[in-house]
Amino acid sequence: AVSKLNEVRGVKGLGRFFKQIAQSARSGSQDDFLGCVNVPLQDIPSTGLDCWYQLEARTQRSNVQGRIRLKLWLSTREDRGNSEEDNWSEIRQQERLHTIFISYEVDHASSPSWEWSGELPHVALTILHQHAIQGDVTELQLAMVRWIAYSKKALELPLDYRILFRLLQELDQQWNTLTLTKEEEEYLAESFNMFLDHSLQLLRKHRQLFLPHNRVAMCRLEYLLRCLGLMSTMKAFWKCCPFNKEIRGEIIMALKKGTLEWYEEIHSGQHLSVSRNCDVVIQGLIHLITLLLVDLQKGLDYYNTLFETTNGVPYFSVIYKQLEKMIDGDIGPQVTALCIQMQSMDLGAMVEDVTLPQEAEVATPIFELYLAMQEMVSFREHLPVPDQKALAINLYYEWFEPAVDRWLDVAKFKAVHRIHKAAELNRVCTGDLIVKHSTLAVDATACFHQIKEFWRQLAWPDLVGSYNFVLKIIDCITSAAVYYADLTHQKLQDSGYYEDTAPFKISDEMCVTVNDLEYVRRSLSVLGAELHVETVLEAVEAAIGDAGRQQWRQALYAMLEGAINQLEARALQVINKVAAKMRPALKKAMFHLAWSPDSLPTPDAISPLLEYLDAHLVNLNAALLPRNFERVLADVWDVSLLELGQQMDGNAGEKMSMFYERLYEALEILVDFFHADQKGLSMESLKTVTYWSVEQRLQYHKTDTEHLISLYYQQRLQDQLSTEVTEYGVLSVRAYFNHDSLCVEVLNARDVIPLDPNGFSDPFVIIELLPRKVFPHCSEQRTNVQKKTLNPMFDECFEFSVTSEQCKSDGAMILFTVMDHDVLTANDFAGEAFLSLHNIPGVDDNNTSIDNFHGLKTVDLCLMHQKNRNHPILQTLETRTGDKMAQDFVKKQKLRISNS
Repeated sequence: AVSKLNEVRGVKGLGRFFKQIAQSARSGSQDDFLGCVNVPLQDIPSTGLDCWYQLEARTQRSNVQGRIRLKLWLSTREDRGNSEEDNWSEIRQQERLHTIFISYEVDHASSPSWEWSGELPHVALTILHQHAIQGDVTELQLAMVRWIAYSKKALELPLDYRILFRLLQELDQQWNTLTLTKEEEEYLAESFNMFLDHSLQLLRKHRQLFLPHNRVAMCRLEYLLRCLGLMSTMKAFWKCCPFNKEIRGEIIMALKKGTLEWYEEIHSGQHLSVSRNCDVVIQGLIHLITLLLVDLQKGLDYYNTLFETTNGVPYFSVIYKQLEKMIDGDIGPQVTALCIQMQSMDLGAMVEDVTLPQEAEVATPIFELYLAMQEMVSFREHLPVPDQKALAINLYYEWFEPAVDRWLDVAKFKAVHRIHKAAELNRVCTGDLIVKHSTLAVDATACFHQIKEFWRQLAWPDLVGSYNFVLKIIDCITSAAVYYADLTHQKLQDSGYYEDTAPFKISDEMCVTVNDLEYVRRSLSVLGAELHVETVLEAVEAAIGDAGRQQWRQALYAMLEGAINQLEARALQVINKVAAKMRPALKKAMFHLAWSPDSLPTPDAISPLLEYLDAHLVNLNAALLPRNFERVLADVWDVSLLELGQQMDGNAGEKMSMFYERLYEALEILVDFFHADQKGLSMESLKTVTYWSVEQRLQYHKTDTEHLISLYYQQRLQDQLSTEVTEYGVLSVRAYFNHDSLCVEVLNARDVIPLDPNGFSDPFVIIELLPRKVFPHCSEQRTNVQKKTLNPMFDECFEFSVTSEQCKSDGAMILFTVMDHDVLTANDFAGEAFLSLHNIPGVDDNNTSIDNFHGLKTVDLCLMHQKNRNHPILQTLETRTGDKMAQDFVKKQKLRISNS
């Protein structure tokens, strides 16, 4: 080998070289020692071993590693001259041996039988294995024997069903590789059927045997159901039991029978005659429904998933539909009879027993039963949607209709009675953070809340059928509210509140009364929403169509709105008295403001008024609810405006030069005071009709006479434009501007009012150009008098020498006055009409040349009378006694005021 060293090429060649040296150094043909294993014979069971062993060294110097797999068994077979294929007796012996060993283990165990794991001791397994070897028992036959032995024992004692589930799995696995004889299949079929019957019996009593909160019991039930689920899919089961019914259907039938038996057991003793004490019968029914509810909840929480996942059985649906049928046929007639009996009872007798629900709970047992049934029906949500609609107890509420109807009759009586009693015990509630109110309002609203809560808890399923009940509830609450309003108002009246003529002083009685009324009004204002009135009406309208829709709706809202309006009226009656009592002081302060000397600034002159208002309004704000204070504030504001107007229009003496300017400035100060930087009345609330009237009159008082007269005529021109129908006749005219000349044609009049005793008039027309300051050189002109006619034909033309610019002036117009000519007395006024000069031909189009006079359009003007006897401009001018122009104008216009 050394001689070949020169032939080595590369690392691989070097490796081969050293290997050759090692092989050449060996002596003889001795193998290498890799390790050894020592296995004691007594450790080898009869069933044998098949496992990996770690290799061991013989000496400490040996370096050994690795494992070796060995399959070892000890067995022998006695030849007894029997055929190897005929081993039925061995199979029966094998089963007997299993039974003996199982019984021994169970009987001598210190723990309950269901805690045994099913494992046999080593000695028993050795005997069973040797016997199986001796009898040529196959693995399938052994699996069958084990199943039969253990399942028979399970019929006697409760075992852990995990053992049987494991044995069924082994049997199912072996079934695909080996076969059984006909005799063996029949023997196996018998065991299957015995176990199936036993299991169904257990499932019928599953409520008692497998309690939900017992973990071990629920585990046993789970594996019992798994066994049945596995059996239903095993080829062995259907081969041995081909004519058996489907196991799933058998389980459903067992649940139905078990539920019926359980219901009859808990219902025994509940079949009481309705003639006996109603409360006793109802309490028994409530107890029964409660037990059913508990059972359904347990089924939903614990059993349903087990049955569904293991066998596809809808446990909850099966149980619920079974109980539903029994409730409808058993409890329904009893409840109906009870409710009819209650409805026939005398109301006076009912009042002694039936009370309003306390603390939002239904006090009467019949409604506790209703709520229990309501909860029972609510479980239908866990059913498939098609099943939910087909339930008989969906109409359970119909059983209770007579009782609800009677209860609402009693509630109406009780509500009024309770308010009456509360009024006797009434006291004022005070506190730093609350406004003044009384216990009576609290009791009244609490009473209403309880009635509403009662209806909310009922949650009546039939919206259309609930209409009459909602109507009764509204009637009950509104009647009590109106009674409450009358009671509190009468109490305030008896205290002398309205007769008191002393200066205003805030009283607890007034504040408490209006606040209480507001509390109750608030309760009524949300009543429609709380009772879901709109939802009910929509359902009713959908059911009956358009026929009678308004009557149904009006019946509900008329009752509700009527009560709210009555409460409002009572509150306003009290509030209005506040402003009335403050009026004398306001009048005095307003007089001081108006008649202070011009040297005193307006803010100083108005100071006493603002101090008086501030002192009382601050206290009222603290004592009243915001809405009530706002209404008081609005009333005081209205009275303040009226007093300001009284001072403005009064004739207390010679008015100073700045009189109206001061009042106008004071009005602006009062607006800011009552607005209070958006904390008081809104600007919309302040700018009332009274405000605009006072403000307008102040503006008029500040305006000179000539301008006021012009404003008056402009308003009359607006009246002319808005008048389409008249009772005083029509005047037909034509006007146009042509070459610095205004031509006015008075054509005719129709239906002039008769002003003479003969039933006719002698009309003529006066034509004036207004305003006088624009047309100072244009005198009025008049037509000829037409005798004894109501439809005069004038056909006269008048010319006025004016310019186009004058016609375009602001407020330029023609006044036509129709008069009745009298010889011995003054002429009578028949009517007046106005025509604006802005829109006449020749002015509006800047074309001052009119070629075709007769082609111009005739204008029909309705004759008018002034119907406002208290026209603010006329009133303002009338106060100017020293102004001749003003007095003459007022005198002239008074003749034109209509007497109708």
